[in-house]
Amino acid sequence: MPDTPPPPQSPPADDALTVAVCTVGRPALTRALSMIAAGDTSTIHEIIVVDNTAGTLDRAHVHDACAPVHARILNGSGPASVGRNLALSHARTDVVLFLDDDCLPDPAWAKEMAHYMASNPGLAAAFGKVVPVPVPGWELRTAFLPGLGENAWGVVRGEDGERWCPAVSAPSWTPGPVHGEPTVPWCVVGSSNNLALRRSRLPEGRPAFLPHLGPGTGAGSGEDTELGYLLMREGRGVAYAPWAQVQHDSWMSPASTEPAHRGYIRGNVEALGHHAVRGDQHAAGLLAAYLGHFRADNGFGLTEFGEVLEWAYGSFTGGSPRAPLRKSDLN
Repeated sequence: MPDTPPPPQSPPADDALTVAVCTVGRPALTRALSMIAAGDTSTIHEIIVVDNTAGTLDRAHVHDACAPVHARILNGSGPASVGRNLALSHARTDVVLFLDDDCLPDPAWAKEMAHYMASNPGLAAAFGKVVPVPVPGWELRTAFLPGLGENAWGVVRGEDGERWCPAVSAPSWTPGPVHGEPTVPWCVVGSSNNLALRRSRLPEGRPAFLPHLGPGTGAGSGEDTELGYLLMREGRGVAYAPWAQVQHDSWMSPASTEPAHRGYIRGNVEALGHHAVRGDQHAAGLLAAYLGHFRADNGFGLTEFGEVLEWAYGSFTGGSPRAPLRKSDLN
């Protein structure tokens, strides 16, 4: 089925947006697209699906899942950041609403976000509410990070141990635009699994999402942390829009929890470090506060900063002695 543009006689409405989904072809993609199409689509100009599977995505199946909403499929090159930048560059609306393919949008999700962005034209970004997909016995936990804000995650006890659902919203977050000192977005507004960006308010002279950050890169995460921090630092308008809600279907097994945390450490170090090494002392302070909190409160047996970094970037196991090294060992 060809990817044809919308009829030229139907330009985007003032409150229209583009929904963008970047995917590596996980089975959940069909469900996410079908739920978008089954909801209120009155403000969706089109759905852009970025195919990061080297062209192996079943295009006809994608179009069927999106129907009757018009869909375009773009060939990506792998990393999530590159795919998101591709969607931004090809969108025909100023506002692009990103959804991860493991998220389930509420029926009014796109309409609520479209109306909120249209009512607040000075915003560069709005992060919607994310809650875990409910499973029996689950609960929401939060942690206050001094100097950064409050983080939240879901937990549930399973047969194989405690399962974890990351990248969800904290009840303490204040709806509306963020005020005060810039911080990491995941402590005040959210993550890129439910994120609307206004292209005309994004930074000039650089990609919105840095291509060396995020899933599919060595960092493994951090692309939304870096962008959200930058937008707040530059006063471009960042808000929390809980009226646009999705459920995150990402209950990680105990075996996958530690690798995920390693990726989050790398992402935050590299996202905030990107600004710190360029002389941004506030970013350096946030990074120090983040690492200090993690060192003091982690369940992996890590007590020193060297252990934290070696654990995040290497194969160190918490609670064991670090291997002694000499300069000659590195030759």
